[in-house]
Parts: sequence; C-alpha cells; structure tokens
Amino acid sequence: MKKLHITIILSLWILTSLGCASTSKNMASWVGHHQSELIASWGPPTRISSDGKGGSILIYEEYVNLGQTPGRATVDYWGNITYTNPKQQGYIRTRMYYINEEGYIYSWRWQGL
Repeated sequence: MKKLHITIILSLWILTSLGCASTSKNMASWVGHHQSELIASWGPPTRISSDGKGGSILIYEEYVNLGQTPGRATVDYWGNITYTNPKQQGYIRTRMYYINEEGYIYSWRWQGL
C-alpha cells in the first residue's frame, strides 16, 4: 500500500513538472517579440501595469473552474437538520509579460497551471 501511495505522488509530481516545463517554454518563446505580436495572438490583456522601468506588464488572467463540491445535509441525534452550501472550486491562472520602452518582451512570469 505504501508503494502505491509513493507511485501516485511521484506520478502527480512528474505530470505537474511537465505542465510547468511546457508553460515556461511557451512563455519564453515570446521573449524578443513585439507586444503587438503577443496581443494579435493572445488578444488584449486583462490588465496592464507599470514595470517600474518605463515599460509595462501585460497581464492575462483566466479563471480555471475545477467544479463544485456538492451541498450536504446532515441530521443530528435530535433530528435537527443542518445544510452546507455547495462551493465552487477554482483558481486564477495568471500570465505576465514584461515589455520594455520600445515595446518588446524582455521577461515573463506565470502563476497557476
């Protein structure tokens, strides 16, 4: 049983690592390109912020929906019913591209697969 748990954990770690490598490789491929190329491919960013060096940061955000946990009704010893509401599960996936004063991508950062 212990070997099964180790195998599952190792498999999940490998799959996560592959996802990270793929995301990083994709984002790194944009370095040196003009921001207009990125916008033409990805569409307008969700937000734009200053990079503090005269350039900007194009921020792309997307909500990743992981589904909903169901509501649950429980009855205690005396017959009282309590209900837990369903909860939406998910997270925000963020991709940030750093743009220099000339409009070229010089760096990137991401959070969330």
